[in-house]
Amino acid sequence: MKTPLAVCLALAIPLSAAEADKTPARAEIRRVAARQGVGTADSVTVPDGALLFTGQILPRSTTGDVRAQTESAVGALGQVLASAGADFAQVVRLTAYVADAATIPVVEEWIAERFAATPVAFSLVRTPLAVSAAKLALEAVATTTRESSPTAVTRGEHAAVLPAGGKIFISGQAEKGTYLASAVRLTMAGLHRSLAHVGLRKTDVVQVKAFVRPFADHEAARREIAASFDGAAPPPLVLIEWQSELFAEIELIAAAPGLTAKAGETVAHSWLPWLTASPRYCNVAHVPAGVPLIFVGAIDGGPGDDRAQMKTIFERLGSVLFESGSSFRHLAKATYYLGGVPSRTLLGEIRGVYFDPTRPPAASALQVAAFARPGRTAVIEMIAVPVK
Repeated sequence: MKTPLAVCLALAIPLSAAEADKTPARAEIRRVAARQGVGTADSVTVPDGALLFTGQILPRSTTGDVRAQTESAVGALGQVLASAGADFAQVVRLTAYVADAATIPVVEEWIAERFAATPVAFSLVRTPLAVSAAKLALEAVATTTRESSPTAVTRGEHAAVLPAGGKIFISGQAEKGTYLASAVRLTMAGLHRSLAHVGLRKTDVVQVKAFVRPFADHEAARREIAASFDGAAPPPLVLIEWQSELFAEIELIAAAPGLTAKAGETVAHSWLPWLTASPRYCNVAHVPAGVPLIFVGAIDGGPGDDRAQMKTIFERLGSVLFESGSSFRHLAKATYYLGGVPSRTLLGEIRGVYFDPTRPPAASALQVAAFARPGRTAVIEMIAVPVK
C-alpha cells in the first residue's frame, strides 16, 4: 500500500510536544474560494508581517519514480521551512515547477492531502529544471515569526525572510547581450541601478526570478546573478525557461523599510526615468508598511481560442479581486505566461480595457513552450492589495 505523501512528510520532520507548545499563534489569514479536497484557494490574504520566500527546492534525490521524487522534494521544502521557523500550515502561496505532464497528478494529490485545512494560492508551471533528472521543484511563500532583524532581509541557503514593513516589486528587465551570461550581467546591473534609484540596497533583495534561454546554460545565469551581489550570500533564485529573441528577463522583490507613502495609499506605482514608460505595467510597485498582500493563484481561461481564453481570464481575475477586497487599480505584481504572439497581442489589448494607465502593476510576461493544462494559451498570477 502506498504511504500518503502528507504522512511521509510528518514522519520526516517530527515536532515534539515541547516545540509545539512554543509555536506562536498564526496571524489571521483570509482565504477566498477555498476548495475542499483540493487544497487550493482563489486567493490568500496575508497581514503585513515577516514572510519567507524560497527559491526552487529540488528533490534531494532524483532516483526513483515521480512519487519518490515528489516525496523527496516535499521533505526538502519541509526542512527549508522548519529552518526559518515555519511549517506547511504557514504556506500561503505555492508554485510547482514540473518537467513533464506525468508529474502533475502526483503533485496535485500531495497538495490535496497536505493543504486540505489550509488551502494555498497555487500555480503550476512547465519548465526544464536546473537538475536535468529532476521531475519537479517547489517554491513557497510562508508566514514566519522567526525574524532575525525587524528591518533587514535575512538570507539562508535556499530561502530569505522579508521583514514586516514596506516592500517593492520590480518588473522584469531585459538587457541585450551577446550570450546568456552577458545578458544576465547587464540586466542585473540595471536592476541594482533601479534599487539604488529608489533608495534601496542589494542587501534588501529577498528573491530573484529569471526567465532564461537557452536553459541548458542556466548555471551561467546563476553565477552571474550571484556575482552581482558582490560576494554576499545571494537571495533565493527561481529559474524558468522562456521563448524569446532576448536571452533573459529578470525581476526581483525587495524590502523597502525606509520608503514613505501617501496617507491611505495601499500601493504606489512608479516608472524609472531611463526606461520607456508603459501604460500596461509600471517599473516599480511599492506596498507600504501595514498593508496586507493578496496572493492570487494561477488563473487560466479554460479550453478555447486565444481571444476567448484571455477574456475569461480577466473576467475571473475581476471576480477574485472583488471577493478579496481588491480591484484592478490595486494590483502590485503580475506574471503572464503566454503561448505565443497572438496571446501577447491580446494581453496588450485587454489590459488597455481593465487597467488604469496610471496604476498598472509591476509585471513580467514570458512566452513558454508548454502549459501544465492542455489546451491553454495563457495563464496569469497576481499579487494585489486591499482597496483600503
